[in-house]
Amino acid sequence: MIRFPIDSVVLFRVMKVPVLFVSFMLLFCTQLHSAVHSDSVYFFLRGYFSEALGRYDDAERDYQKALGEDPGSAELRTSLASLFVKRGELQKAEHLLDEAITLAPANRVALMILAGIHASKGITYRAKALYEKLIELNPEDTEAYMYLGSIYIGEKKYSDAISIYEKVLAYDDDNIIALYYTGRLHGEARDYEKAKTYLAKVLEIKPNFTPALLDLATIYEIEGNLEKAVEFYQGVIAYDPNDKKARSRLATIFIRQKEYDKAIGKFEELSDLDRQDLSLRIRIGLLHYEKARYDEAIQEFNMVLASKPDNYTVRIYLAMSWRERGDVKKALEELGKIDPKAEEFLTALKQMTLIYIKSGTIDDGIRTITGYLPGMDKKPELYILLSMLYEEKNDLAAGISALEEARRIEPKNLEVLYQMGMLHEKKGEPEKALAIMNDVLAIDPDYPNALNFVGYSLAEKGVRLDEAEAMIRKALTKRPDDGYIIDSLGWVFYKKGDLKAALEEIRKANNLMPEDPTIHEHLGDIYSALKDYDKALHHYERSVTLEKDPSKKNSVEQKLRMIKEKK
Repeated sequence: MIRFPIDSVVLFRVMKVPVLFVSFMLLFCTQLHSAVHSDSVYFFLRGYFSEALGRYDDAERDYQKALGEDPGSAELRTSLASLFVKRGELQKAEHLLDEAITLAPANRVALMILAGIHASKGITYRAKALYEKLIELNPEDTEAYMYLGSIYIGEKKYSDAISIYEKVLAYDDDNIIALYYTGRLHGEARDYEKAKTYLAKVLEIKPNFTPALLDLATIYEIEGNLEKAVEFYQGVIAYDPNDKKARSRLATIFIRQKEYDKAIGKFEELSDLDRQDLSLRIRIGLLHYEKARYDEAIQEFNMVLASKPDNYTVRIYLAMSWRERGDVKKALEELGKIDPKAEEFLTALKQMTLIYIKSGTIDDGIRTITGYLPGMDKKPELYILLSMLYEEKNDLAAGISALEEARRIEPKNLEVLYQMGMLHEKKGEPEKALAIMNDVLAIDPDYPNALNFVGYSLAEKGVRLDEAEAMIRKALTKRPDDGYIIDSLGWVFYKKGDLKAALEEIRKANNLMPEDPTIHEHLGDIYSALKDYDKALHHYERSVTLEKDPSKKNSVEQKLRMIKEKK
């Protein structure tokens, strides 16, 4: 019986053998068989070349025959197990590999394959034990280190993974994969300086290693160094013109920088790479919309809808573009194409309502929304939209009635209750409004709009000012950049007589909401109290210009006349 060392097996398995040569070797095996009957070498060779040709059943038969001739061979068990792995028969492979390792505990190939099987099945503790055994057998086994590190990454044990890769780098400091993953893991741990050091070393060795270029670009983007991020993303594209991620990130950066034309250019390039990706056309359309290029936006959205007519989100974008272009009829026509059963339909109705309000066709809006009620009378959102239309028509009683119906459907709907309270306030029923706002806070003590309403109401009356301040500050924790709430805080300070603090807060509110008439009136009051009549005059005049409510406008005009008399 002829025996062969494991190195011969490994040599045959890693060779890239041309088919013509395989055929020649099969002929050679036949001749060998005539000289050496039933020899395990002959069956192994014939099995190996059958496997190379993809004839796995023939290969299995020959490996089994070879094993029958040499039943104590760990190497033959390993070869047969490798074949079973290819066929997805992992249980058979495991059994053979366990036997192979029992026969030859230092069989590297068997240990490596079995560790890979355990890792693929999620039995990581067994896989780690086998990789550690391989490292014990050969402390410079780079492959075992790398696989062990990948398991720690999968377990999110980044410090353990870094430790493993640093052991590789201790004796192979130019190992690109170890350098790359060490850098990437430092990035995951947000140690960006170390990450950049390792990734830069990768690029010194291999300047076109695009994963490192991408990671460096991402780190610079996170750090806010967009110029450097752009440089590295462009580096990726220079090496790989088909890289989609780099182009997409560049487009995102250009959007952040409000360089919309550059962003459109990148999305156009991406679209050239993938004509089937309609999301790119949507982004291009939205950027045209942002730039107020409504004709271009309409063209892009129509292109998408030609392929996907039931993409109702895009149809809403199209309607908004027609609205901004001034064609209300086309905007309403597009919104009317949306299926009432679609989840986007309520958004479409909101857009319709805004169009009716903006165009002054309130009665048409009321008829349209009312027309949808028979099939959607259980949705409070429709009654909210109706109340908005009635409020615009100054029919506050009808608006409140619509909200009462919504409240009947959902008694604890905070939006419904809040809007109802606001209409009562506008109708001149402040006590009813306050009672409803207290109902809101009973349901949700942190509801910022109701906190602001109650706090401002107390400030207006000049009572319980500390309580009012506490409520408004609580609202600000939820909405720190809300101009209305900031104005309320300033108004509390004004009522407390702290004019400096009042001025500081209400100027903040004015910066956030420069077109709000009440904020200008408040600034006028503060400057008047400070005897800075020129500034008071300016803000009262702005308030009168912006105010639509006749009674409020009249009140500010009286203040304006008093200031002019003082001057």
